[in-house]
Amino acid sequence: MNGQLTKLPANQDYPFDQASIIYNQSQFLKLMTDEHIKDVKLGRRRIEDFYKDLQKLSSADARSLLYIDNHLLGKSWENIIYDEDDYKSLLISQLKSYPDPMSRYNFLVNYKAKNVLPDSYLDWFKNDLRCSLFLMSLIQSAVSEYAYKGKKELITGISNLLRYHTSILNCTSYNLDYKDKILRDGDWNTVFLLSIKSTYLKGRTENKELKWLDASNHEQIEWACDYLEKNKYTILKGVFFPETIEEKYELILASLDRLSNIESDDVGTENNKGYSPRSYALFSIKKAWDGQKQNDSKSKTSDGIIKIYKKNQAKLDKLIAFSGFTAQKMINNSIEQMYDQLIKDDTEAVDKDDASG
Repeated sequence: MNGQLTKLPANQDYPFDQASIIYNQSQFLKLMTDEHIKDVKLGRRRIEDFYKDLQKLSSADARSLLYIDNHLLGKSWENIIYDEDDYKSLLISQLKSYPDPMSRYNFLVNYKAKNVLPDSYLDWFKNDLRCSLFLMSLIQSAVSEYAYKGKKELITGISNLLRYHTSILNCTSYNLDYKDKILRDGDWNTVFLLSIKSTYLKGRTENKELKWLDASNHEQIEWACDYLEKNKYTILKGVFFPETIEEKYELILASLDRLSNIESDDVGTENNKGYSPRSYALFSIKKAWDGQKQNDSKSKTSDGIIKIYKKNQAKLDKLIAFSGFTAQKMINNSIEQMYDQLIKDDTEAVDKDDASG
């Protein structure tokens, strides 16, 4: 990995303390002690009480334990999304299939504490499609057979992959070619993710570089998506399928974020090199868009088509409602009036001067 390396102290930001590992927010996960199991075996408690207590689990905890059990049984493909109320019933049903359900339950709880990533480490990309797309692109080779339609599916997918299979980042050979790399200390479960978080957020494409890209301009966003795809910049092609123009905009940003920001003497035009792959892509796409706008302007003017600025559309609508004219009539009347005021009067005055001379 190229670029400057920065190392942060272990206690900065997200300390991987014992409390977060043990999930102390869920009191019931601590309930099933060896003593409790012993009471059931001695007849002082009933096994039905155990299943009744399981109903106290939150849906999130039940889902997590069910996913872990499926994963350990080699049935990861069954980790589908059920209705929230179904996870507890499915977990109880699955535990009943074991000779010693309570021991299996305790085993799953201990496994979760040691191997499953707490949600606090996932919050930074929760509901953030741009960050989630970037993260998913790092392990694209491992998810090439997956398909995610829209924001919700993609974010759920990357969250579950990292929550239950944290090692996927450790085991996947990914290229994060950023100028400033930041290494984080900590448990093996989190060190890669925290390093990626710090490096990415500090080194991704800056807002000032994207001012020209208007998220509300559907025509521009569609054009930019086509441009990036044609030039093979688009990430997660065949894996992520955006549903809205906003999702396409986030995909553009994440695709640019994935490009290296390390300048190179080999990157640039024939007479102007020294760009980074990202800065050259930004330069190229902006130049192509400016050329596209000029061509569209010439074409539309010659065809008699006039584009109304977005800020003036509401004014035009009010004028149409007030006058009763069509948009075409309104615009042509305005042209005639301006011509009479600015050009016709001056032309006539010049003609009179010439005649009197």
